[in-house]
Amino acid sequence: MEYREYMDTLGEQIKNARARRMVLREIQGHIEEQCAAYEAQGMGSQEAMEQAVLQMGDPVQTGAELDRIHRPRTPWSLICLALGLTAVGIVTQFLIFYNMADSPSWENVWMHNGRNTVIYNLIGLAVMLGMMYVDYSFIGRHVYFLYGLYLGGIFIIHMWPLSYDQSQSAFYHMVSLYPILLAGLVYRGRKKGMKGLWLCMALTFAVPAFCVGCLGHINSACPEILLISGIMLLTAVHRNIFGGRRRWQWLTLAGTAALCVVGIGYMAVCDNSWLSGNQRARLFCFLHPEKAANGAGYVAIRQRELLGSYSLWGQQGLVERLADGGPGGTDLAGAYVLSAIFAGVGILAGVLVVSGLLYFGGKALRISLGQRNRLGMLTGMACSLSLLLHSAVLIAINCGYSLYYTTGIPFLAYGLGYAVTNGVVVGLLLCVCRNGGILGEEASARAESFRLGRHRYRLRVERLSDQD
Repeated sequence: MEYREYMDTLGEQIKNARARRMVLREIQGHIEEQCAAYEAQGMGSQEAMEQAVLQMGDPVQTGAELDRIHRPRTPWSLICLALGLTAVGIVTQFLIFYNMADSPSWENVWMHNGRNTVIYNLIGLAVMLGMMYVDYSFIGRHVYFLYGLYLGGIFIIHMWPLSYDQSQSAFYHMVSLYPILLAGLVYRGRKKGMKGLWLCMALTFAVPAFCVGCLGHINSACPEILLISGIMLLTAVHRNIFGGRRRWQWLTLAGTAALCVVGIGYMAVCDNSWLSGNQRARLFCFLHPEKAANGAGYVAIRQRELLGSYSLWGQQGLVERLADGGPGGTDLAGAYVLSAIFAGVGILAGVLVVSGLLYFGGKALRISLGQRNRLGMLTGMACSLSLLLHSAVLIAINCGYSLYYTTGIPFLAYGLGYAVTNGVVVGLLLCVCRNGGILGEEASARAESFRLGRHRYRLRVERLSDQD
């Protein structure tokens, strides 16, 4: 069978167009390598090509097997868990607003908050499902353009006439999406050695610097993205994505991390002028809770006191006590939603919700780290780390231990910003999981190679005859 006929027949067996392109590119590389090996043994070019094609096996059988392997695989377990957590959030918000109403009635709850709760979550789910079906490789192809749009979006939020709370929330949601862009930046910097690492680090530190320039103080999302970015860069160096000498890359990251810890510690303890007034009050409360009991630390201390009041199946009236002199209805349906679940529904329900959040993020991270496409691995890692970190911060806030209040809340919180941001992050994560077998590298090597000592060796894969 001729080469072109073989490739056409094999390609017809693979239904997904993106998988077909990836598989044919890999098969072409294997055939060309085998052909070159036969020519090196003294065969003519025509005979070598025929033998190389013959070694690949029957095109129909091979194509059918490759189609079984390389096809979209919808992550139904994660989707069902996401829908379940979203439903928990909606029900909890309805219960909170009902218990907090001056004249409790489901009609009032629906008119004032319930309708918005349903609409916001439907929008978030639509964003999630839409993102699941995009081609996430556009992040790698257009990352510098997207980075410019990203900074432009932050500046527009700064210039837009919003209230203080609206501005802080909008800044947080925008800044918290940066690790997704870093995935594309690292991917574009592959095999560029220290140059690629330095560029990623510079563009990462530019984001909090730009925010401070716009706001006059640092946004609470900035330390989050720096932590996630540091983990992503460590993983990139560990997997040798940048190439070059990893020793200097490790030293660079370690030195930068040490400087960041020392700098942040100094500014927090000795000079916290880079924080807003509210942030300084929360920092003082975190460091000296006993001195802030009648001021900024009241809510946090009350949260800690109420931890001992939770029962296994919930307690009537405890949700109202959570808001007594502390967070109101929208806060309870936002940052303190876990407290409302533990108080009103019980410890068992609260533990199940927390376990669901952590399980979702942990499983998504494990799937992401197993991606053979480095852009998919980095993108999934960015999204899953964001979900895990936001879940951890949410748990800390509801236990009365937190340095800041505004945080991304997966699935559970009230508000359009939370729903849309979570939809983008979870949707991209599901997209990575779904396309793990059909999206390959943009320019993959024709053969796998490895280094041993001063020499580089190449592995050639060849199909053995069934008779052997």
